[in-house]
Amino acid sequence: MPSRTQRIRRLLPAAIIASATALALTGCEPGVLAPSESPSPSASSSPTATPSPSATTPVESPEPTPAPTGSALPTTPPVAGDVPCSQVYTADQLYAFNPNFAPSSDAGTLPGAISDIVDAGGTVCAFQHVTGGDRLVVGVLQQADGFQAPVFETVGDLGVATAPSGGTVVSVASQYFASEQDAREVLDQVLANLG
Repeated sequence: MPSRTQRIRRLLPAAIIASATALALTGCEPGVLAPSESPSPSASSSPTATPSPSATTPVESPEPTPAPTGSALPTTPPVAGDVPCSQVYTADQLYAFNPNFAPSSDAGTLPGAISDIVDAGGTVCAFQHVTGGDRLVVGVLQQADGFQAPVFETVGDLGVATAPSGGTVVSVASQYFASEQDAREVLDQVLANLG
């Protein structure tokens, strides 16, 4: 019959693995990236008090940094322009395009016609696959009199499709677009959103 110490030594690795697994899973919450109509707190969250500064503690305000200009803007929605990205391409539409995409805060260059849209004063929104480098970049130029861009072009590994409608031009870019037809659904959705 094994001694108590031998039994503990035998069970210790299993207990450590079970504890580590349980600890790792405590941060998981199903559906975090799935779009919803209104945000709701999870069942496990509890309100926390925000400490207020005391009269003796000075509060420093961060200095605002000027926004970059040109076509090497960071692809943070919206990169430029006044139209909110939630109006340009809704969370439900993004989820239908690919449920693993989310708004992007990674810096990058803007491809083809989308760079031209920024230069003309348009709005650009960017989304990226949460575990990979695939991107979806959407550019919108309202009052686009005289703006011209190819219907489809390839810039690096991105297919860039552009469609005018009335006085608005929409351009979309992604690794998923090998032709204008591949991008047609996203183009149509954005144009319908802008009505």
